[in-house]
Amino acid sequence: MVTPRVEEILAANFERSGSLWVTMIGEAEYKVRNKEGATFHVNLSQKTCTCHEFQALLIPCTHAIAAATRAQIRIDSLVDGCYSRSTYTAAYANIINPVVEYESIEILSSDNSVSGVEINRPSSRRPPGRPRKSRILSRGEFQTRGPKKRTVCSRCKGGGHNRATCKVAI
Repeated sequence: MVTPRVEEILAANFERSGSLWVTMIGEAEYKVRNKEGATFHVNLSQKTCTCHEFQALLIPCTHAIAAATRAQIRIDSLVDGCYSRSTYTAAYANIINPVVEYESIEILSSDNSVSGVEINRPSSRRPPGRPRKSRILSRGEFQTRGPKKRTVCSRCKGGGHNRATCKVAI
C-alpha cells in the first residue's frame, strides 16, 4: 500500500502510458517509444529509465508503467518502500517535541522598537524581461493540454486552412 499522493501520481502516469509502444529487448528490459518517436530504455529489475524520473522520484514513470503493464508486473511493487503507508506512519509514530519554548520567542512590534532591532527587506532584484504567465512545473508534474482549436476559413467556411491559403475559386 502506498500513500494517497503517490496513488494520484501513479494514476496520472498510468493514463499517459496508454499511448506508448513497448518492445521487450531482454530479461526485464524494455524499449518504450512515444508518439513523437523518442525511445526510452527501461530496466524493471534495476528500477531505471533513461528519462531519469524513475531513479529521481523512486516512483515509476510513464515508460516504466507501460513496460510493467506489458510484463504483467504490479505497478505498486515498483514504488520504493519510503512511500509505503507503514513507513509514513512509523515516521510520525513517536512524539514530536517542540523545538523552542514559547516564552523564549521574541515578538517584534510593528514599529520595530523592540531592543533596537531593525528588519531590512531581503536584497533581491526583479529579473529583466516580461513576467511569466504560467508557473514552472515541478518534477513529475505535467501540463495538461486542452483540445486543439480547429482552423476555419473565413472565405469558404471550410476546415483545415485559413483565408490566405484558401484554394476555392471566388
